[in-house]
Amino acid sequence: MIDSRDEALQRACPVLAASLFGALPAMENGQRVIVASNGVFLQVKRDWLDCIERIGGTDVALPLPYGGVTPSIQFTFGTIPVVLLEAFIAAGRAGLPNEIAGGLIYSAQRHTLRLAIYESVRSTAHGIDYRLPHLAADESIAVDLHTHGLLPAFWSATDDRDDRSVKVTGVFGNLDREQPSAAFRLVVNGMYRPLANPWETAVQAVATDVPWPTLDALGFDVSEEWII
Repeated sequence: MIDSRDEALQRACPVLAASLFGALPAMENGQRVIVASNGVFLQVKRDWLDCIERIGGTDVALPLPYGGVTPSIQFTFGTIPVVLLEAFIAAGRAGLPNEIAGGLIYSAQRHTLRLAIYESVRSTAHGIDYRLPHLAADESIAVDLHTHGLLPAFWSATDDRDDRSVKVTGVFGNLDREQPSAAFRLVVNGMYRPLANPWETAVQAVATDVPWPTLDALGFDVSEEWII
């Protein structure tokens, strides 16, 4: 007899064998583990995200009778308007030398993103405590943002402790310069995938009259290596 606690855990994160002849069944928001002929994969679904990542291998000497799975990242919002991130950078510069925080909030009804600047409880040049904004029933935070003021953009130990959910995170630094530094990553329950962004390329200016293409279409790292 299966322990009821194990049943609850398996409902929260079921294990599925990859189909050899058909497609994977659709899933609701949540997560599941997929055992495939080419490894073990984690699929995470949110209103704004459908992500399949390889989290482990299988013994190649054991031919499992399952299909193969290809890692993928799909963002429901499609594009991020650059004007939203430029507005966040402008708010960060207005708050210098202290840090600010904010987010791009996705509406499942409207399929759009909006920028919210979070209310600061305590802010210094080296950290910030803040209150999250009120969200409508169909809204969720897709991209979590903060600044490092005059310091470069990097991931601190505090960031690593805070980033334990599912979201894209971004940090902007060197806001006293015309071209700020930036770092972005996809966070999946404590696993981090670095994502390239226009502010770390050789391009010295980012057009504000065009949308930012879907993140992985910008040349975001699509390797199977995660930083744990």
